[in-house]
Amino acid sequence: MDAFFENEPSMITPFGQKAAAVPKQRIKVGSLAQLEGFHRISAETLVHKSTQDLWSIKNQGGEFIIERLFQDGTPVKG
Repeated sequence: MDAFFENEPSMITPFGQKAAAVPKQRIKVGSLAQLEGFHRISAETLVHKSTQDLWSIKNQGGEFIIERLFQDGTPVKG
């Protein structure tokens, strides 16, 4: 298993990696349980409870998509 991940390092995120180092994220929300880590501050804006990163939430074709905002450098804090 280690050999596989050694050849495909993009499949895993190293433990302790800073949030700013994670590439732009776009996540399809499958259930409300996935949003437990967020506060909704407006119709289209979420704030992550632990990191204070700003995220958008949009309904695209009947699917809810959350996307992390401001990826260049360190994320903007709420």
